[in-house]
Amino acid sequence: MRHAEAPPSGKPLAGQLRAARALFTARRYSEAAESFLAVAAKARAAHDIDMAAVATGNAGGCEFALHQYQSALQSFLEAHHLTEMAGDASKAAAQEANLASLYSEMGELESAVHWMENSLEHISGLERRQHLPALQIQMAVLRAQQGRMADADRLFRQGIEGADAAGDLELYALGCNRMGEAFLLRGDTERAEPALLEAFRVRKLHGLPLDTSYHRLGRLRLAQGDLVSASNLLDRAVELAVHAKNQMPAWDIYYSRGLVRLRQGRLGAALDDLRIAIRLANVWRWSAPAAETARVSVESKLDPVYSALVEAAGRQYLETGDPALVRETFSAAEENHAASLRALVSTGHAAKDLPPAYWGSLAKLQRAETAALASPSAVSRQTVELARAELARNEAAAAADGENGAVAPQDLPRLAQAALPPDAALFSFHLGDPDSWLWTVDPTGITLYRLPARTEIDAWAERFSHAIRENDPDLTAAGASLFGRLFGQVPSRVTRHRRWFLSLDQALFDVPMAALVEGHGAAQAYLAEHHVIQVIPGARLWLDSVSRRRRRFEPTFLGIGDAIYNTADPRSHAVPSTRPSSLFNLFAADRPGVGAASILPRLVASAPELAACARAWQGRHTLLEGEDASRGRLVEELRHNPAVIHFATHFVTSGQSSSYLTFEGSQTRSQDGAVALIALSLNQAGETETLTAPEITQWPVAAELVTLSGCRSAGSVTLPGAGLLGLTRAWLAAGARSVVGSLWDMPDESGALFTALYRNLSPPRSTDPASALDSAQREMIRAGGWQSQPRYWGAYFVVANE
Repeated sequence: MRHAEAPPSGKPLAGQLRAARALFTARRYSEAAESFLAVAAKARAAHDIDMAAVATGNAGGCEFALHQYQSALQSFLEAHHLTEMAGDASKAAAQEANLASLYSEMGELESAVHWMENSLEHISGLERRQHLPALQIQMAVLRAQQGRMADADRLFRQGIEGADAAGDLELYALGCNRMGEAFLLRGDTERAEPALLEAFRVRKLHGLPLDTSYHRLGRLRLAQGDLVSASNLLDRAVELAVHAKNQMPAWDIYYSRGLVRLRQGRLGAALDDLRIAIRLANVWRWSAPAAETARVSVESKLDPVYSALVEAAGRQYLETGDPALVRETFSAAEENHAASLRALVSTGHAAKDLPPAYWGSLAKLQRAETAALASPSAVSRQTVELARAELARNEAAAAADGENGAVAPQDLPRLAQAALPPDAALFSFHLGDPDSWLWTVDPTGITLYRLPARTEIDAWAERFSHAIRENDPDLTAAGASLFGRLFGQVPSRVTRHRRWFLSLDQALFDVPMAALVEGHGAAQAYLAEHHVIQVIPGARLWLDSVSRRRRRFEPTFLGIGDAIYNTADPRSHAVPSTRPSSLFNLFAADRPGVGAASILPRLVASAPELAACARAWQGRHTLLEGEDASRGRLVEELRHNPAVIHFATHFVTSGQSSSYLTFEGSQTRSQDGAVALIALSLNQAGETETLTAPEITQWPVAAELVTLSGCRSAGSVTLPGAGLLGLTRAWLAAGARSVVGSLWDMPDESGALFTALYRNLSPPRSTDPASALDSAQREMIRAGGWQSQPRYWGAYFVVANE
């Protein structure tokens, strides 16, 4: 964190500011934060904006050190606002650097880079001379996370040399440590080692804190395969972290030591560490900023921790047969599934703030966890459990629509079993290396199965999906092979259940599950022929939704389609745009060579599709076609809470992308996800209106079903933990109970599948969306012709909260 100097006008408070800084240097962060906030309050009362900004920013630094990221974010933003009010762009740059550090820690790379670039641009004068080396090191970390290692190396060396020239040993060691860590996270141990050893040497020689050096050197030795040295180094890192005054131990230290013990085959000891790591990581998760990209990155960052616990506990279960380990692994796997989506749904929308009581209970839990780790006892563990229960109550109190509260992780297995209908089974997947895992839950119990490694499953999943898309003669064999790898160990008492709830992971989201082939010989059949397949974002979110009060909707079908995509369309009254077409931006990312004059073709069959679907619905309907297929008309109709929203439009990807940090074991990388868009009609300026996932997420939607019938409408990046992102997730976050989407490009046709779907969904049959889609798919199979092929009906699936 960047600490600004006290302004001359703040002399009466300068002594208190120095005392607070001394507390920070001594790592007494809670006391320092209180002192800084007291100085800030007095400065505001005296109308001393400069001093208030300095003290508020320093308080944010204390909160950051305590992992109180939401509080730190507010402090940094307030300090930045105050420095801007004072007209001091250079001091504002110091707060921009602090904001960059916070977002980098939470894995929200785009925001971190934005604030850091602003900081380097705005800092000048004395602040530049004092802080430039630190800023260069900080930007080097971000460039490394972006994969720009040449830029990162140059910036690291500039910052380290600047710190050396200034005699700043602490910053010099920090720069070396961060440089070594960056190379280590890229798997380059040869370049990581000298930097990490130099950081350790300087810290040891000059009496500087050594906990992070022991931790990083332990990870280095682990990556090099020296498990004995790694274990000794990480033992020392844990010891120093636990006994650090007034600071919560970092979850990743316990995770690192748990990995070493797992590699050594010390499963019990590994589980001890990984359980602590997950407890601490959840406190860290709860304190994350509410921004959606930050929450998604947190899921990805924590996924390796949950994977390690599942691996350790799963292997121990295979050795001991202890059923408690089955329940523990199921709870761990599902706790991290779609946690960010669960946060969006439970708190209404991303913009809603949690109450002050939530943050108070979070701080109490942090203190309790720290005390329990320093002095383990039955009393300290009870204090932790009470603090965790208080936090859960405050989290539930913030839930939308008076819901009954969130499901506790330890209750997941029991509640999942109780919530299942008698004819249903839940299948939960966790893909990993060297093993993947499957849990089956049905009214008779819960069972754990070891599956092949993720890499093997990925290869078979891609082979099967490709065979379906290309109508390959080998598709039946490929479907049977993948089915065997995923479900072959499961006894018939479970697989014979009519309804299957699937909690998927990573590449499995791209598999047309309904088209998998079960049985042998003449008895072979597609899954859709015997089972209703419903994908759920995660068991915990599904259970939360079971207890949630059902929202009311009107029995109306709302169809949007046959939009105007061309000013030459005789229905168009738009004025041709005088600037490059926005469609160039829509397609620039994935259709090279498409120029500014390019247009989307009219979906000629979409009007007959909407008309046929409306007739099959047999109830009230509203169709938005031509110029009415606009954002304004759509928002207007959503106020009437239609039961079904059906999009027969183009689904495109933007030239822009969202960056997320993903973490696999000891390595990190930036992953870009193309932004999915729903293309509506031209506006009066002759530009295509588009709907984005963040915009949809903010809408209050009470629909039973949203159908996205166009090409690749459910296609999006899939991240560990978070699962499938994009439009499907956005409509669920907005409040839709179910979403139907497609996995690949589909022909522009009149929608026979959807006609059958709505015939089964509407009165008098009134089935649920998953059952209605299953009935429609079976109709297509029996119909013969090209529509009976799985490349047509198999592209569609239902994902539902309930």
